[in-house]
Amino acid sequence: MTVVMHGSAVRQVATALPDLRAQQIGVLRRIVAAYLELWHMTGLAEAAVASVTELLANAVQHACGECELLMRELEDGLLVVVTDFSPELVLFPQAAQDDECGRGMSLVHALTDEMGDTPVGKQVWFRLARSSGPLA
Repeated sequence: MTVVMHGSAVRQVATALPDLRAQQIGVLRRIVAAYLELWHMTGLAEAAVASVTELLANAVQHACGECELLMRELEDGLLVVVTDFSPELVLFPQAAQDDECGRGMSLVHALTDEMGDTPVGKQVWFRLARSSGPLA
């Protein structure tokens, strides 16, 4: 995996989602929140769940739902990586506030401490520091 690491990994969970559908994202949102509660990171849940939702919605729309989700607890926070297998590179459009589409990546950027992408495999990742969340 080609991901920028910050600190050493403590715990992680990864799952392959070979045929993800938009209707299933709600279940994954609850799973992400449950892991963050187990890892005593509930202060990061709101930003993490919203950001995961955007990345998975992009995978459904642009990669026909074939993707993988990785959540890794770090000593200083959380790393989330969504890998899809579409040959299309990630675009970071500048959408207007009233645009119907194109605001998702801007939202992830605003909610997280750091985000990026790699063309290898195609991964989009974000990192949240433990002090980022409203209850952290």
